[in-house]
Amino acid sequence: MLNPYFCSMTQPTEAVLKFNRSSIAYEQTGFFGKIVLDYLSGNESLNPFYHRPPKIDSFADQMLEKAPNYTHRDALVAAIKQQYADAKLKSSTLDLLSSPDSFTITTGHQVCLFTGPLYFIYKIVSAINTCTLLAEKHPDKRFIPVFWMATEDHDLQEANHFYLPTGKVNWETQQTGAVGRMQSHEMAQVADVLKDHLGVGYRSGELVALFRKAYLEHHTIAAATRWLVHQLFEKYGLLIIDGDDCNLKALAAPAFEKELFENLSMKAVTKTNELLSKHYTLQASVRDINLFYLEEGTRERIESDGKEGFVLATSGSRISALAMKEILQNTPEMISPNVILRPLYQEIILPNLAYIGGGGELAYWFQLKEMFSAFGITFPVLMLRNSALVVGQDVTQLAKQLHFSFDNFFRDKALLESELLQRESKTVLNLDEERILLNSLGEAITERMKSVSPQLERSADSTIARVSKLFVALEKKMVRAERRKQDVAFKRLNKLRAAIFPREGLQERNLNFSVFYQVYGEQFIEVLLAYLNPFDLRFTVIEEEEVSTR
Repeated sequence: MLNPYFCSMTQPTEAVLKFNRSSIAYEQTGFFGKIVLDYLSGNESLNPFYHRPPKIDSFADQMLEKAPNYTHRDALVAAIKQQYADAKLKSSTLDLLSSPDSFTITTGHQVCLFTGPLYFIYKIVSAINTCTLLAEKHPDKRFIPVFWMATEDHDLQEANHFYLPTGKVNWETQQTGAVGRMQSHEMAQVADVLKDHLGVGYRSGELVALFRKAYLEHHTIAAATRWLVHQLFEKYGLLIIDGDDCNLKALAAPAFEKELFENLSMKAVTKTNELLSKHYTLQASVRDINLFYLEEGTRERIESDGKEGFVLATSGSRISALAMKEILQNTPEMISPNVILRPLYQEIILPNLAYIGGGGELAYWFQLKEMFSAFGITFPVLMLRNSALVVGQDVTQLAKQLHFSFDNFFRDKALLESELLQRESKTVLNLDEERILLNSLGEAITERMKSVSPQLERSADSTIARVSKLFVALEKKMVRAERRKQDVAFKRLNKLRAAIFPREGLQERNLNFSVFYQVYGEQFIEVLLAYLNPFDLRFTVIEEEEVSTR
C-alpha cells in the first residue's frame, strides 16, 4: 500500500535506505522573500542590519566577542538542571555547558501540537548540524544545540493543529493564556483522531503511542513538548530550554526594567525601522513597552498609564511603578517578552553564537540589531534554517518516468503541463506551418483586393484576422483533445505535484513529521542529519533512490 505521498508503507524492518541529494537556488523556488534572498546573497542594503554573515568563518570572531561579555553560565546551568530534574529527564550535554569553552547554537518555535509543521524538525536538525560542523573546525571548543520552547506564546490557532495527507488533526480547547501552560488532559480524543488518520500503516501504532505518552502522561503542553522533542533528539545532544522560568527571567530582569522605565527597544527599533522600511516590508511591530504580564489563563500587554505606573491592556488593572519593581525582584516569571524582546532575552541568558530561524523570523531579527546595542548584548549570527523536499522511491521513479527533475516542478504549472503534453504527444499541437501559409495567402488576397479597389484592403485584412482567430481556436481544440488522450500522464503529473506541493505549498509547511516517520522511523532524523547542511545556502531535495534488504 502507498500513502498519498508515494513513500513506501511496506518497507522491511531491516531496509537499507539510499538517497540522492540535489540543490535548488532559493530564488528559483519562488517561495522565499526578497529580504532573505538579499541576506543570503550578501546584498549591501542589508549590511547595517546584521552583525556577521552566515558563514562558518564568522564564528571565530563571534566566540571572541561573546565569551567576555557573557556572565550567567553558573545560574543558567543550575536553572536548566532544575528544569530537567522536574521533567525527570537527563541531558548528555548539560554538563558541558559549565565549561567557559562551550557555546550554544539556538533555534526555537512555538509548542505546536505534535511539533506542528515539518520545518519544526528542520530547525532542530539545522542547529545540531551547525554544532557538528563547528566542532570539526574548532575542536578545542564545545558547541551545544539548543531548542528554545516558546511556551509563552498565546496564539493558540497557530499551535493547535497539524496536517497529514488525510486531513487536519486539530485540538479544540476553551483554555486561554500562554499555550505552554495549558493542560493536556483533553488530548485523549485527539489521539483517537490521529489513530484514525494514520490507520494501520507501517509504524502507526508507534506514532500513536508516542503521542499518547507525550500528551496524556504529562500535565502541560510545555511538558509534553519537552518530552516529545527529547525522545526524538536527545541522542544527538539537543538541550531543550523553557524560557517560562523564574530563575532564567531573574537573569533578564535588569533588561526588563530598562524596557519598562526607559523604553529602550522602542527608541532603537523605531530608528532601525525607518531605515529598513526603505527597502523591505517590516515583519514585526514595536510598542512603547514590549512586555506582557503573565498569569495562569492570561497574557496581557503592559502599557504605560501616562504617569509613572502601568496598566494592563485587556483587564485595565493598574500596577504602580513600585509594585512593578517588586514583581521584577520577587516574581519575574510574571513578566513575558513579546516578539521584539524574546530574542534579547534568549541572548542574555545563553552563551549563544547563532540563531537559526525561518525567513519570517530572520526578517524581524533584522529590526533588532540597534536594540541589542542599546542593551549592550552581542548580536548573534543569523542563519536560515534548512528547507527541503523529501520524496520516497515511488515519487522518484515516477518523476523519472515522466522525464522531469524536481527543480522543474518549481516552474509555473501551465509550463510544466505544456512541456508534458508536447513530450507525450505524437502530433504537432500547433498550426504554425499552416499559419505561415495563411499569412502568405492573406498577403496575396489583400493585394488582389487592392487591385480591384483600395477600399477593399480593410475588408481583406479583417477577414484574414478572423481566420487567424479560428486557427487559435482550432489549436486549443487540438490541445484539449490531446490532453484527453494523455489523461494517464496528466494524472501522474498531478500526483507528483500533490506530493511535492501538498495543499499547494511547500511540503515542510503543510505536513507533519509523522508522515515520514511512519515510513522511515528514527532513520528519518538520521537521513535529515546526513543530507542537510546549514551552511549550504540552497533548497535541498532528498530523493530516496532504492530500498534493498540486508
